[in-house]
Amino acid sequence: MKLASDTSSSRRQTKVMVSTLLLAALRPAARTAAFSFSSRTFSSAVVRPTTSTLLHISAHSQIIASRSGCYSCRLFSTTEDVTDKTAEVVSIEEQIADKGNQIRTLKDEGISKEDLAPHIAELLALKARLAELTGGAPAAAAPKQEKKSDPPKNKGGAAPANKDESEMSINELRESRLSKAAAMRDAGVEPYAYVYDPNRTASQLAREYDGKLEPGEEDSTNEYTTLGEGEEIAVAGRIMARRVFGKLAFYTLQDETGIIQLQFDKKRLGERDADSFKNLKAWTDSGDIIGAKGTIRRTDKGELTLYAKEWTMLTKSAMPLPDKYHGLTDISKRYRNRHLDLIVNPSVRETFYKRAKITSSLRRQLDGKGFLEIETPVLHTQPGGAEAKPFETYHNSMDMQLTLRIATELHLKRLIIGGFPRVYELGRIFRNEGISTRHNPEFTSVELYQAYADYGDMMDLTEELICGE
Repeated sequence: MKLASDTSSSRRQTKVMVSTLLLAALRPAARTAAFSFSSRTFSSAVVRPTTSTLLHISAHSQIIASRSGCYSCRLFSTTEDVTDKTAEVVSIEEQIADKGNQIRTLKDEGISKEDLAPHIAELLALKARLAELTGGAPAAAAPKQEKKSDPPKNKGGAAPANKDESEMSINELRESRLSKAAAMRDAGVEPYAYVYDPNRTASQLAREYDGKLEPGEEDSTNEYTTLGEGEEIAVAGRIMARRVFGKLAFYTLQDETGIIQLQFDKKRLGERDADSFKNLKAWTDSGDIIGAKGTIRRTDKGELTLYAKEWTMLTKSAMPLPDKYHGLTDISKRYRNRHLDLIVNPSVRETFYKRAKITSSLRRQLDGKGFLEIETPVLHTQPGGAEAKPFETYHNSMDMQLTLRIATELHLKRLIIGGFPRVYELGRIFRNEGISTRHNPEFTSVELYQAYADYGDMMDLTEELICGE
């Protein structure tokens, strides 16, 4: 504790007894930190606790509590210092705290800088007034700005259409995209189509036109496909990137097999719908799923492109894709948002394909060797078949404690006893143990059992299964 003497000659020095009643008014934490004594006499002094906030105690036992929970009091002999100014300080401190909380809330809600400016100005004015009352340095005044008229907002309270997505908050992005979906419905267009029939994928087109067409050449007769003359190639997929140049636009479309470029020309689209190109620019964003019909051509740079005659919105995306330059690299976010991971990381999608093919291959091989796949119970009264800690659950109707299975072994062996000579199950196992990127408490296993066979037969079977079909 530090004691700072009051050197003002105008103040009379009087001894004041600090009663224990006044000390009891302070909260225990403050009393312990600031007052380690019972009652003493002081000359006019300022009591400073070991904490960073100054505590002032008045001779009239007025205790002033700030918004942060600290107390401010002064020990003086006269009543001339106890004025309305003290009450005003408390009031302004409360207003500053409330305004600060309000500004933080508005920022979290995605308020624009223009709308936030008046709140900042009000906060600075309160701080300046507080500085005048307490004798501190006044807060820096906000730079004066010319008042600008707010740009008109889109329907639904969305951000202005000319505002770049990189400058928008998440809430503004969502509102902007949902307002586009509403605008489509107002125009009689369904932003979430019920059906669409694509007849080609990106990989199919890449194979069919491999080594075909010179730069700038167009296949208007479907010469290199199995489609008849006059039929249009139709593709569907997600917009990964869009580039608009006046009356021309190039979109990068990704489907489940790869990527194909789409080319939109205002004049060409206008042959079927005069507003098609305008709507394309106004309604589409990266992440949307669209369909397009047209012919195949190679651009002057040699890139295989669908030269569209029409387009259809299939699914309007409410949120943007991850940043195209940095991608989705955070492991935790990738595992918690698998759908985004699959969209932006093709290698992950390939892993899913391989896993599905492996399980299908196992089933085909075992079925071909006369094994019967039988689903066994997942809920067990007693965990068995392995040494592992189970997940526990409760069956309300049966008033019974149950566990999720840690292995399929016991029930498959009972099937062997019951007369099935070859059985297997490829199913989920649950073990309530550690977790990491390479160890999941919920995983898939395959167990198989064969009567009248020994470990040699199992070794041969395992080798055949791993080598594949």
